[in-house]
Amino acid sequence: MTAGRPVPGSARQAPGPEGAGGGRLFTGGRFVTPDAGVRDGWLLVRDGRIHSMGTGAPPGTPEPVVDLGGRTVVPGFVDPHCHGGCGHSVYTGDPAAVRGAAAGHLARGTTTMLASVATVEPSAMETAVRAIASVIDDGSAPSLAGIHFEGPFLSPLRRGAQTRSALRDPDPALLARLIDAAGGHAVSMTVAPELPGAPELIRRYADVLVCCLGHTDADAARFARATDLGARAVTHLFNAMPPLHHREPGPVAAALLDPRLVCELVLDGHHLADDTVRLAHRVAGPDRLVLVSDAMPAAGMPDGEYAFADREVTVAGGVATLRGTDTLAGSTLFVAEAFRRAVATVGIPLADAVRMTSGTAARLLGLSDRGELRPGLRADLVELDQELRPARVWLGGVEVG
Repeated sequence: MTAGRPVPGSARQAPGPEGAGGGRLFTGGRFVTPDAGVRDGWLLVRDGRIHSMGTGAPPGTPEPVVDLGGRTVVPGFVDPHCHGGCGHSVYTGDPAAVRGAAAGHLARGTTTMLASVATVEPSAMETAVRAIASVIDDGSAPSLAGIHFEGPFLSPLRRGAQTRSALRDPDPALLARLIDAAGGHAVSMTVAPELPGAPELIRRYADVLVCCLGHTDADAARFARATDLGARAVTHLFNAMPPLHHREPGPVAAALLDPRLVCELVLDGHHLADDTVRLAHRVAGPDRLVLVSDAMPAAGMPDGEYAFADREVTVAGGVATLRGTDTLAGSTLFVAEAFRRAVATVGIPLADAVRMTSGTAARLLGLSDRGELRPGLRADLVELDQELRPARVWLGGVEVG
């Protein structure tokens, strides 16, 4: 997999580990590493980064000791596609809501996330983007690493819950305004490659944004052409695109078979059948799959009726749909839950699930300082209980309250 471009302004995101305070020595843990899988041992944090780690007796150091009691530690989750959670939407234009959503996901182990702005009217998208950028700039949501535009250049035929009247054919001037509103924090965009002007837009912006293909009615040939032009990811594979067909394999087969593409999966038990996830894992492997939340404001909230931006959504049994329809409107998922389901229900190996929730997304976004448990990287850590649920979270070596 080709690594993506560095996230703009990444040195300003979330406490750089250098400013994170004192160190800690974690002992008695099971650490999931990219090279050795799971190993029992210790991990030393200094200045917000993983200083060293090993097996056997821990070193004598002045740092306070955290006894993990045999629990498993994984790198903090990285979510490149999140619209909200805990009652808050990231794209209403309210900075307080952006902070609330990011804090809710951070408390559940997502130590890095992009705020995903769904398709609403262009002026509302610009307002939302400015609000998100202001929160990143003032450091009040330390896990927030940038902005993802989910539209507005999407197929009307595969729009899902996106606002129909706000959909546009690719417009470089509109995209330039959105990027300008982002103040250097625009990271990725989802575009339907079959729309008029889409190939030119992808070619022009492939070195500026991570171009994701999605909400598309494209055939396999157009998908491949967009990849040739620089697209590097697929937004929620299988959802909001033509299904796999034995005579017309379409974008699903093109995405799974092309080693240049990283594919998102929404693993909540509703967007995808478990065997579909197993198929994707077997074909593409953990270094090309990312488990995203695609979460909307009801993540972490009870069933009921929700209204935000221009959306009216019903949540029943944890499934979010546009009110009065059966159209999925994002998920009520946290990446931690997708991770747990991947291992406990789907049967994906633990080390693979870690790559699918941390390392692969970090590489896609060009975040070379996180996503793995390895000396020199940020000490973004999630301690899991016996049920693989987050028990404690550390961001840059500092425990999240």
